[in-house]
Amino acid sequence: MINIQHDTKGQPFIEWEQAPSGFKRAWIQHKSEAEKDWADTGRYLNVVRIERLGGGPAGNPTDFPIFTTLSDEQILEAFVAAVSAITGCRLP
Repeated sequence: MINIQHDTKGQPFIEWEQAPSGFKRAWIQHKSEAEKDWADTGRYLNVVRIERLGGGPAGNPTDFPIFTTLSDEQILEAFVAAVSAITGCRLP
């Protein structure tokens, strides 16, 4: 089972080890300001490298607009599972 946590903004996220000592964080960001909502979806899947589990970003995040009605949690689980399967990463 993948552990879904919530940040200080209430946004759900998942952290996992993508490779030995290589960690990632994926989260769902809700954008309410029209000028920041570049795809006009209101929700974005973000992913970034982190130094360690529980650590801050170690790079620039990439965002993907969400056009589906799946829940934030379903999107995160599907994303992490798909990326891990494609790259051969083993999840706990």
